[in-house]
Amino acid sequence: MNAISEQRPISRVVLLVLVLLWLLGTLRAFALWSHDPLYAYANSYDQTRYTNCFHFYPDRNAEIPPQQNSPQAPFAKYRFIATSDSMCYWSSELAFTGATALIWKVDAALGGDAVHDARWIGALRWLTLLALSIAFSLAWLRRGDAPVAVANAALLPLLFADPGNTLYLNTFYAEWTALLAAYAVFALTLLWRDQLCSRRRCALLALAAFMLATAKIQHMFLPLGLAVVVIVLDRVRTGRIGWRVAALGVGALAGFCLQFAQLHRDGAMMDAIDQYNRADVVFTALVPFADDRGALLQELGIDPACAIYSDHHAWEFPDFPERVCSGLVNFNRRAELRTLLWHPRIAWRLAGHGVLGLDPWIAKNLGEVEGGDFALMPPTIPSVGRWLHASALAQLALLALPFLALLVLLLRPGLRIGSRALDYAAMSATIMLGTFAITVLGDGLADAAKQGHLVVNTALAWLIVTAAAGLATLVSARMSSTPKS
Repeated sequence: MNAISEQRPISRVVLLVLVLLWLLGTLRAFALWSHDPLYAYANSYDQTRYTNCFHFYPDRNAEIPPQQNSPQAPFAKYRFIATSDSMCYWSSELAFTGATALIWKVDAALGGDAVHDARWIGALRWLTLLALSIAFSLAWLRRGDAPVAVANAALLPLLFADPGNTLYLNTFYAEWTALLAAYAVFALTLLWRDQLCSRRRCALLALAAFMLATAKIQHMFLPLGLAVVVIVLDRVRTGRIGWRVAALGVGALAGFCLQFAQLHRDGAMMDAIDQYNRADVVFTALVPFADDRGALLQELGIDPACAIYSDHHAWEFPDFPERVCSGLVNFNRRAELRTLLWHPRIAWRLAGHGVLGLDPWIAKNLGEVEGGDFALMPPTIPSVGRWLHASALAQLALLALPFLALLVLLLRPGLRIGSRALDYAAMSATIMLGTFAITVLGDGLADAAKQGHLVVNTALAWLIVTAAAGLATLVSARMSSTPKS
């Protein structure tokens, strides 16, 4: 009886802390979400891959082609416009884009305006994340692990509500969906460690893996990588392969198959993506690090005169890259890997510059203020991205921490004993390495910070969860040891 009564105050304190963290996170996100003029990332061509599925585009002069990009500033207002382009990019991002389009359609049918606010998708994104955060923390509480419940909730104000992420709220980019899916995969895999299988658990974990694999083409291998990590951890620790591997594998394979099919679709959009990616790899990831740029291009079967485009993004070419540089059309992934193998100096230089290219965490080359001309949010709005940008050493240390933790946990207490902390560190390292490799090998250094968005997010999440869980454990221990009056 006394033991139960002594636990109640602690439970109330934990619940109060959780509610405060959820409120602080939501208020921080709301300040950016509701700002007028709109704070968001500008509308590069990437967004039309998704909005084209429902035929809505920025509300602007009718003489401007609906799909034309506008990297100088974001748009808050959109309208439905009939176009002949039926190409639609398959992605789990369409869940949010489609829900927003449905809300706008219903509003218009009820007599609303023909122009619609992008903040609807921002609200849907945040409410989904908030619901997941609450569900996961309550689940950890039911498991009797209050420190992890608090650590999970701490991600909301400290990471998810940071402008490095919330600038994606009122946009139609897929980065937020990828972040949300990765969060769900991590949380479910760790939450259900050593738990019995059920249809609901299998379905939810498979769905999260599928959502991650289909968010962006760059992430098509990530759930498969996580499944391999869980296989190794389960096999060494328990001598068998658990049901989580099957659930992750089903969702990952389904997502991989969809993305594989998408890569082989015909159409101007997929052709342009493929062509631009090849040009970015050659001219931002290979040629800049060659001792003799012209000789490398000749080795690749590309016009050596194109060495003048070294360090140029594909969109900076005077025409489509394949029209400008003869031979580029024949460049493929096999040639890329062969080049890196035969030229290790290029590979090492690329790896080093790729890590540095993850800075800044807040995407560059895109306007952030509606109506501006590449205008940025005022520096008074706090973001961990700015602190990391101010110190390359701090960012390198942040990226190294999960790997150092993994090494320590492998040595002591060891892989065979295992722990949830080891699982978390191993999964974090896998996501970081996988995202980084695919970003650099798939698109060069043309947009490494934005395409590698999950790398910094994963490192920050590991640091926040580890620190918050440790602090909560320490506070709980001190409270338990305090004599009762």
